Amino acid sequence: MNFDKKLAATLTGTVCFLTAMMAPVSAAMFNFSYSGTSVLNPNDIVIGSGTLTTSPYDSATNSSEIINITGTRNDDPIESLLSPGSFLDNDNLLLADSPALSEFGFAYTAGGVSYNVFNTYDYLEVGYQGSYTGYPLNSFSITAIPESSLMLGILSVTVLVAINKMNGRLALKKLNYPNEGVAD
Repeated sequence: MNFDKKLAATLTGTVCFLTAMMAPVSAAMFNFSYSGTSVLNPNDIVIGSGTLTTSPYDSATNSSEIINITGTRNDDPIESLLSPGSFLDNDNLLLADSPALSEFGFAYTAGGVSYNVFNTYDYLEVGYQGSYTGYPLNSFSITAIPESSLMLGILSVTVLVAINKMNGRLALKKLNYPNEGVAD
């Protein structure tokens, strides 16, 4: 095994080991988006999107707690995540199975107003602006953002495979043309 292969194998092994060790204890990030139409006014549309950061996965509850949020709701920046139980009994849990949210969901503020996004048979958003507003959500999606350490591990494996293939081609070329490059 030449030096390039040894170095690539060592780097790949180290990155994969560190990735495996980090995965269970690191926070995860998810992109979310949703849209809906008011139950009182069909011209009143809500659009929310952003990023959720969660605590490590808890196998006892089959969920992760949402610990941070960024994004927008109808072009208003999301200001803060509300603590669990502070608005309509929100639990701020992201479930590992479908549906992604419980009947208590997560709550946040945007434009000085509190909102709760949850799932009771369907995804809903409820807000309070002196009176309650409600939006059945036409769409709700949540997608995990791959960790950079995982992507580094994948890149390392790709580099190792590429080096291995290049070295294999060079060895094959030397077998087929053993005198090539030798001066007379």
